[in-house]
Amino acid sequence: MKMICIDRAKCSGCGACQALCALEKRGRMQPGESRIRLRRTGGPMLQYVTYCQHCADPECVKACLKTIIHKEKDGLVVRKFDECFACSACEVACPVGAVVYDSGKDAYMTCDLCRGDPLCVKVCPTGALTFVDAAQSSVERRGAYALQKIEGKEWLP
Repeated sequence: MKMICIDRAKCSGCGACQALCALEKRGRMQPGESRIRLRRTGGPMLQYVTYCQHCADPECVKACLKTIIHKEKDGLVVRKFDECFACSACEVACPVGAVVYDSGKDAYMTCDLCRGDPLCVKVCPTGALTFVDAAQSSVERRGAYALQKIEGKEWLP
């Protein structure tokens, strides 16, 4: 399975990913309605980016009171948003805070990776977002973590 990864050192925090995601999914450029979220603290400084990780054992699937969220064979976590009654159980259960409320659909949503062709990756002007094989990404992230720890630096995923 492929996943979205971010290189925080390359991210300028411009918000293009959020704006275009909202346009694609909601029909308007409202970053607050995006399924990818830039989280900031202390002004424009980017803290981290939140999006669905399509977990191996998704907590949202277990938490869903209507059992309308499931993991497909290709690894994608999908939901039947038309059956969602907005209880927020999936939002509370998500360990990365990737579940967002869609007021237009009155349902909770997550990134669906644009079904394998993520728009956010295409529009990122700095190349901070990539769409890569999950196994390779895991190996690279562990290596980066180890290097930062050896150098005595704070881990910046």
